[in-house]
Amino acid sequence: LNQNLLENDPKLFDIIEKEKRRQYESINLIPSENYTSKAVLEALGSVLQNKYSEGYPGARYYGGNEYIDMIENLCKERALEAFNLDPEFWGVNVQALSGTPANMCVYSALLNPHDRIMGLNLSHGGHLSHGHQTVNRKVSAVSRFFETMPYYVNEKTGIVDYDQLEMLVKAFKPKLIVAGSSAYSRNFDYARMKKIAKLTKAYLMADIAHVSGMLNILRKK
Repeated sequence: LNQNLLENDPKLFDIIEKEKRRQYESINLIPSENYTSKAVLEALGSVLQNKYSEGYPGARYYGGNEYIDMIENLCKERALEAFNLDPEFWGVNVQALSGTPANMCVYSALLNPHDRIMGLNLSHGGHLSHGHQTVNRKVSAVSRFFETMPYYVNEKTGIVDYDQLEMLVKAFKPKLIVAGSSAYSRNFDYARMKKIAKLTKAYLMADIAHVSGMLNILRKK
């Protein structure tokens, strides 16, 4: 237990060092990846790794979670503060480990199995978790639990084809429309998409995982 990684597993240590060099020697423009700060790495490598904390603050299934509760509540407070949201009117769940589980939580909360979802086509900049499937195969779990249909960008302008989206929504009648992407360099016209969603009384879900930091900065300006 007292050995460091180099002493305990030199082969794994060497692989991690190679990955570290790869990151230092390249420029990563993938929005969903980041150069983690020393402080974050320190927290991720702390004794918190030892704790099991299923459930929510004040309602865990295991004992000894008083400090885990404090950390989770602090994270929730900071998330609301970052977007200047009143905790009396807004809630936040900070437990999702990544974007796909977070999206699945939203779908499960708002929809029933086999309800219809529309998301930006994967090859047009969309994300797997927005319901991607091919002609031959339902690729993502979302497309297995729900009925999905993509919408598209105008290939001449590179901008979401909102007129076509409106036509598709009228025909497909989704329960939820995802305004979000993985590789779409433009902003979404959320106001236009909200009007389109209202045509079938669909939920409009803004998946801002990749751009939330920039949106927050723009809001503060």
